[in-house]
Amino acid sequence: MAARTRRRDRGGRGEIDLGVDPKRIEVYRASPAAYASEVLGVRWWRMQTEVAEALLKHRRVLVKASHAVGKTHVAAGLINWHFDCFRPGITIATAPTQRQVVDVLWKEVRVQRQGRPGLLPKSPRLETGADHFAVGFTTRDEAAFQGRHAERVLIVFDECVGVDAGVWEEAEGMMTADGCLWLAICNPTDPASRAYEEDVSGRFHVLTISALEHPNVEAELRGGLPIYPSAVRLGWIREQVERNCTPVPPEHRLATDIEFPPGSGTILRPGPIFESRVLGRWPTQGSQSVWTEAAWDRALEVREQAEGPTVIGCDVARYGDDYTSIVVRRGMTALHHETHNGWNTAQIAGRLKLLCIEYAGPGEAPKSVAVVVDDDGVGGGVVDQSGDFDFRGCGAGERALSRDDYPNRRSELWFAVAERAARGDLDLSRLSPESLKRLRRQAMAPRWRLDSEGRRVVEAKHETKRRLGRSPDDMDALNLAFGDAGSARPWVMKGWW
Repeated sequence: MAARTRRRDRGGRGEIDLGVDPKRIEVYRASPAAYASEVLGVRWWRMQTEVAEALLKHRRVLVKASHAVGKTHVAAGLINWHFDCFRPGITIATAPTQRQVVDVLWKEVRVQRQGRPGLLPKSPRLETGADHFAVGFTTRDEAAFQGRHAERVLIVFDECVGVDAGVWEEAEGMMTADGCLWLAICNPTDPASRAYEEDVSGRFHVLTISALEHPNVEAELRGGLPIYPSAVRLGWIREQVERNCTPVPPEHRLATDIEFPPGSGTILRPGPIFESRVLGRWPTQGSQSVWTEAAWDRALEVREQAEGPTVIGCDVARYGDDYTSIVVRRGMTALHHETHNGWNTAQIAGRLKLLCIEYAGPGEAPKSVAVVVDDDGVGGGVVDQSGDFDFRGCGAGERALSRDDYPNRRSELWFAVAERAARGDLDLSRLSPESLKRLRRQAMAPRWRLDSEGRRVVEAKHETKRRLGRSPDDMDALNLAFGDAGSARPWVMKGWW
């Protein structure tokens, strides 16, 4: 333990004994692992150290981790580190439940602190003055992040899969200075979460921690003893393999399969529970999400030709912060994607006609190109202005074609296009990287459930928007383009057919 020293409390309450050698402060600021070892008396394993180093280098770090690999332990250590090494400074930690904040994360902060000063007796709070504190809140209190600005800020999201979009947005408002840091950690269970969106957005540096690489598992596979007795153990891994993996022949191995034990030649296909709980990765087989990672990856496979009729899908913005999105496809291949905010129905109708002219295939008359528009609400005004172009209405709230399987057309379209991708009948490879990034985030976002009649129901747009902060307009346009255009209602001068 380092020599103890004192610093004056700017709040006017005298000197505070921080228990940190001032001669080592600069070392600790540059090396949280050294602080953990010398001040907290703990030894981090390789990936815990990498998390801390990445936080200093990248400022925003998202950690996807297996159970029991020490992700909350390192988060608690970094809360102590920031409080002891940067004054004045603010640390705000949050989690979806009071139990996670108080009984898990903050309990670990207290244990590591070993009675050193700053902790309030019963609250999840460290404090030496009005400008220097660390505090824990549940995610229900978005106001905890409002108006908090300082040169030194550490934000910690524990179990961030359960943190709603509004809290992520409020936290972003605190990241105003170069000394602001943000650590988000989770067990990656739900691709329909804001955490997944941040994973693929590129805004965070992302680390994945698998239980298979933990020192305990590696030691026990060699016949040794566990190095960290309270962390993951080999026996638990074997139980998870038995319950949640399927052996496959080596010649059928996929990129997502694993060999376990290493070097054994035994190839295992992990189920979604094993992927998230053990491997620390998003499930490639959907659970609550309509799309799967495997289906998305297959949709990116390049196909040589784009053959078949041209179809355009258009999802029209309903509200001021929604987007009008358009996707053009020929056959199974998406050729073009664009999105606009603030356009009126005349602008949208005019743009759709121009796209018909631009993307009509060889020998295909532009006015024969099927343009499928979600005509619930504002979209009806676009279809009204079709002129002699082939605009077709497709109301998302209408009854499904397969009424035994889906309660509405929107749910049917979402699953139909996801299943098309899984079969290899959808090619998105020609779209721009920015379009693919946007579409991927939205593809994994909507959740679904079974209704009382056993039909699959995709959640309403506003529910997805509330959780992720953006409506999945672009994917709805893709679904309209790749759904069955023949089932949409053609518009003629006399009315609907």
